[in-house]
Amino acid sequence: MNSFLIIGAGIEQVRAYELASSMGYHVVGTDWDPEAPAFNLADDRIIASTRDPQDTLNAVIKYCQENPGYPLAGVMTIANDVPVTVATVAEYFGLPSIGIKAAEIAADKMLMKRVFADNNVATALFRPVTEPQDILIAARDWNWPLILKPVDGRGARGVLLLDESMDLQEAWDESMSFSSVGRLMVENFIVGPQISTESMMIKRKCHTAAYADRNYGRLQQFKPYIIEDGGTQPARLTANQRWEINNLVESAALAMGISDGIVKGDIVVGPDGPCVIEIAARLSGGYFATDQIPLATGIDLVALAILHALGSDVTPDMVKPIRDSGVAIRYFFPPEGTIKCVSGLADLSDQPGICKAVLYCNEGDVIPQVKAHPDRAGFIIAMGSGRQEAEARVEKAIKSIVFEME
Repeated sequence: MNSFLIIGAGIEQVRAYELASSMGYHVVGTDWDPEAPAFNLADDRIIASTRDPQDTLNAVIKYCQENPGYPLAGVMTIANDVPVTVATVAEYFGLPSIGIKAAEIAADKMLMKRVFADNNVATALFRPVTEPQDILIAARDWNWPLILKPVDGRGARGVLLLDESMDLQEAWDESMSFSSVGRLMVENFIVGPQISTESMMIKRKCHTAAYADRNYGRLQQFKPYIIEDGGTQPARLTANQRWEINNLVESAALAMGISDGIVKGDIVVGPDGPCVIEIAARLSGGYFATDQIPLATGIDLVALAILHALGSDVTPDMVKPIRDSGVAIRYFFPPEGTIKCVSGLADLSDQPGICKAVLYCNEGDVIPQVKAHPDRAGFIIAMGSGRQEAEARVEKAIKSIVFEME
C-alpha cells in the first residue's frame, strides 16, 4: 500500500487526514507534538519539527527505510506555513511539488516582494529595515501609515500598523520578537477592501475557486496589531474585479515560479486597482479551505490538493463553483483576564444557518492581549442564501455568547 504524507497534524489538518484515508492511502503525519490532534487519524506518526526541513526529511527517510511496504506517493500540508519543508521532502522522493526555489520565495516575504517588483506584479511599496530609524525614513518617503512585519512571519505575528504616534523602538522590538531570522521589512499601507483568494494553478493558468471579503472592522480596537475578524463570501466584487484579481494572482504565482498547485492570495483593492499583499503556496487556514469554501461554492480544495500532490490530473472544471451561497465567519474576542464561565454555546443549535462553532479556551483559562491571529478565542461559521443573511446570522450568534471574566 502506498503512503501519503501530511506535514503537520494540527486540528486544521484533520480534513486532509480524513480524505487521504478515505482514498485508500496509508496516512503518515509529521508534527513536533506527539499529542497533535490529527495524529488520531494517522496510520503512522513521525515526530519532527514541521518548520525544520532537514529534520523532517531525515525523519521521513528513516521512516521509509524502516517501512518499505509503504512507499511514499505524495506529500502536502494545509494551514501550515512550511513550503520549504514540503518541497524538500517532495524533491528528495521525486514527488510533485512547486520546487524548493519557489518554496523559498513563498517563505520569505522580502524575497517575494522583490520577485513581484522584478516582474511588474502590482504590490505595495516595500523595503528592508535594519534599524528603527529606517522606518522613519520610509515614512518621509511614502507618508504614514506603514506596515512593519517580520520577513518570516505567519498568522499576523509581529505585523504592526504604524503611524506618527508610535514609539518606533517599541514597535521594532515587538515585531523583531516574532522573527526567527531577525529581519524586518516595511510596506506602505494601501487603503481599500482586502480580499482572500484560494486558487489552483493548472498548466500556468490560474483558476480561482473563491473570493472572500476580509473583515477588519476591529482595526482600531487592536491597533497597532492587525487582527482580522473573519470574512464573508461572496465578496463584494464586480465580475471585472474578479477577473483582474484572478489575473493578478496568476502573474504573482508565475513570478514566484509556481505553474501548478494551490496558491492562497491576500489582495487589497486600492485606488489604482488590486495589489498583492502576499501569496502563500498552500491551502488556507481559518477553516477557509476546509469548511467555508465548500459551503459557499461546493468545491473541495483539500481533495484537489491531495490529487495534485499525488500527480493526478486536476482540471479547470474541478475548480468551478457549483453554487454561490453566503458564508461568514467571525471570531471570539473575550476581554483580557481569566474566564469564569461561558454561556450561550448550547443555544446555538436553535439559531438558523449555524454550521460550525469552536471555542479554543475553557473556564479557568487566561485570555491574553490579542496580538496575532492565534490569540483569537474561537469562531462561528454561518451560512445564508446570500452574504447579507450569512453575516446577520453570524453576528447574532457571536453576540449571543457571553464570557464572564474574573
